Amino acid sequence: MARPTQFDRESALDKATKLFWTQGYHATSLSMLLERMGIARSSFYASFVDKRSLFIECLQRFGQRTVAEIPADNDDAPLSVIPRFFQATLLDVEAEQLQKGCMLVNSVLELANTDPTLSELSAAQLSVVQNIFEQALSAAAKQGKFTSTLTPSEIAEQLMIINQGLRVQSRKGIDNKQLWASFLTSLKLLGLEQAANFSTP
Repeated sequence: MARPTQFDRESALDKATKLFWTQGYHATSLSMLLERMGIARSSFYASFVDKRSLFIECLQRFGQRTVAEIPADNDDAPLSVIPRFFQATLLDVEAEQLQKGCMLVNSVLELANTDPTLSELSAAQLSVVQNIFEQALSAAAKQGKFTSTLTPSEIAEQLMIINQGLRVQSRKGIDNKQLWASFLTSLKLLGLEQAANFSTP
């Protein structure tokens, strides 16, 4: 029996992630994946098992890269984590990438009714970012640099709701400067005006 052709697994994963990100889970067929990844069917099954397993790996990969966009902890200015994350994912990206939205948000919306398990997995990846926001807010509160009638947990949850809305807007082709202006307005509504001082317009 012939052995599957060797291939660059990391490169194939990157290509699959971009395809899922652009097309969505249901609209991405196995034949499309094989063509984009440049691998034979036998190699695909041997390395990734099936489309669903591949998608899960791509989700996790995308989630890890999203978390990597969050700057390292700044003990002197913990709130800076929030605007710098949005700057990296709204302003510092190409228009083509911005218009694809966020793969995690896209997947939550697409799969909520058709595949709750995959939708929940996407939401769990987003929760990692939310938890980091909560930690930053808690640190700022302890330092006396931020006060609110809302808890850090509640504000972090609102920030992620805002994040999801911005990603949906980006898929509609809204200019990143408009998205950024909306984000800054949201900071003010949450009482986080001082966080805007750490941003770069």
